Amino acid sequence: MKPALLLAAALLSGCASDSIVLTPAPAASQSGMLAFATAGGIHRSGDRRSFALGASATISGELIFPQGNGPFPAVVLAHGCNGNRNIERAWGPTLRSWGFATFVIDSFQPRGIDQVCTNGRALLPLQRVPDAYGALRLLAAHPRIDPRRIALMGFSHGGALTMLAATSWAKETFAPAGQPAFRAFIPFYPNCNAVFPERNRVSAPLRIHTGEADDWTPAKPCAELAASLKAAGQDVAITVYPGAQHAFDQAPRHVYLPKVGNGANCFPRLASILGPLPAGAMRGQPPCIKRGATIAGHPAAAEQARRNLRAQLDELMQ
Repeated sequence: MKPALLLAAALLSGCASDSIVLTPAPAASQSGMLAFATAGGIHRSGDRRSFALGASATISGELIFPQGNGPFPAVVLAHGCNGNRNIERAWGPTLRSWGFATFVIDSFQPRGIDQVCTNGRALLPLQRVPDAYGALRLLAAHPRIDPRRIALMGFSHGGALTMLAATSWAKETFAPAGQPAFRAFIPFYPNCNAVFPERNRVSAPLRIHTGEADDWTPAKPCAELAASLKAAGQDVAITVYPGAQHAFDQAPRHVYLPKVGNGANCFPRLASILGPLPAGAMRGQPPCIKRGATIAGHPAAAEQARRNLRAQLDELMQ
């Protein structure tokens, strides 16, 4: 089978160039664990405060199909800061029962990372944006996937990734005209605190789900951002679940995590999505970063989220 050409833009030494990565197009029978190339990369610059576009990496994901022959719509699922542990259990069977193929990407294990909850500098959500677009390219080339109906759904750290991937900047950078694009973006309890120009335009409908009582990635900044974007004519909506805390759809019980980094009180203002980060952000711990956060399951909110998501997918993925 002929390989598919995956094109990743590179921005090196102030000059743009194309980096071509060859990844075999999937056969119709391929599913399970699949390795794929990210759509380029986002790497720290020498001063550790800014980022530049660069070379791709090879990561992996698990593709599972629903019953039937397809072609199927698909949902790319992006895990949180603790790695690829809960997403398939929490959402895979549900999405497949609705007729969606699921592709759970693993941004950590192929990079030798166990978790980033206690060390957020190891891999930032921004650096995972090419992971999502690499998954998109892989799925769009699969004979059993409908390339026009692929959504990105992320949780916490993966929710922040989803917010960044939803920007028009991300689409223009990693899926320019003529390449497959995401149909919708669905972040669960993302961090919405950072302010930068690129966040003001989204490339496709954005539907945020978050808990009113979340003390790790608070709902208020996301609600304010959603209201601002909607007022500016962007297709953005948010659902805030009363009484729900972080990981309300996945956590088995109420747990306080004393060692995790918590940026709920950090509100950085950046000149661009690529930085620079505030001085000292990559050296030591900024004063606004605290330790400790709560996760807690909320069965009622989780069930309502499933109903809401089903309605959103029915609307947006037609």
